[in-house]
Amino acid sequence: MTVQRIAALAVSVMVLTAGALTGSTAGAAGQDAARETAAATVDVTISGTRRITMPTTVQPGVSEFTVTSAKPSGFQIVSLHEGYTVEEAEADIKKGLDAGKLGPFRRFEANVTLVGGVSSTPDKAARFWVDLEPGSYIALDTRGRTNASKWFTFTAVGTDTGGAMPDGAVLKAVQSAKWSKKPASIPRKGTMTFKNHSDQNHFVILVRMRKGASLQDLKEFLMTEEGKPPVDFSTSLESAVISGGESVAMDYRLPKGTYAMLCFWPDASMGGMPHAMMGMMRTIRLK
Repeated sequence: MTVQRIAALAVSVMVLTAGALTGSTAGAAGQDAARETAAATVDVTISGTRRITMPTTVQPGVSEFTVTSAKPSGFQIVSLHEGYTVEEAEADIKKGLDAGKLGPFRRFEANVTLVGGVSSTPDKAARFWVDLEPGSYIALDTRGRTNASKWFTFTAVGTDTGGAMPDGAVLKAVQSAKWSKKPASIPRKGTMTFKNHSDQNHFVILVRMRKGASLQDLKEFLMTEEGKPPVDFSTSLESAVISGGESVAMDYRLPKGTYAMLCFWPDASMGGMPHAMMGMMRTIRLK
């Protein structure tokens, strides 16, 4: 199978998983969420045309974002490095991430910091927490077509919120494209923090394994697309993408069971091969 075919398949898997979020398996954990913090709150709405409404200025430090959307959406915060323009970012996303050209993709990765975000559905608000440095940011909906006219620019300025990231389960990406071996299990609901301790961009997908299925079954399915999927795409969770050194926390609620833990971000040094195909795949128990 070619790298291009693997990348295309990975995208289809992500689309299936994203669609499954409509089933509300990854919604807010309500009163069962981990301890709240003193973080500032930021309300975000995403219209049916993918336009974002939120404050143009927020405080630096830890903020709690609440996202309400008219359609299944992927709210993502991005920091553009000095000298890299919105127009250049839009072009590189279209040619790189959308069209699979490695040059623009490498340029995009070299000139942005992916800060975090959350997937949201119309049936309930989604919450996440990030620690913002002072500066300018772009917010966009990754589920829509690349269209910079709908991106939202905001600034983190003023007094630090003084808040802290919430307590709860912690999942870590390490080295270049590996998951930390711990924890082996986490609670089935609460607040989850995804920490990227690697030198690559990553996101995390948790998707429940079918009874009796193994990671080898999943690898073979992803390579061949043959037979019944060894995972249940209707029971899943997906984080936003974060760069190395970043962390994002979010509420979650999933049924008990064994889950595959995956990252499908493409690796430019491997011709665009998704990290899961490079071994960034393991199981974790939700109990």
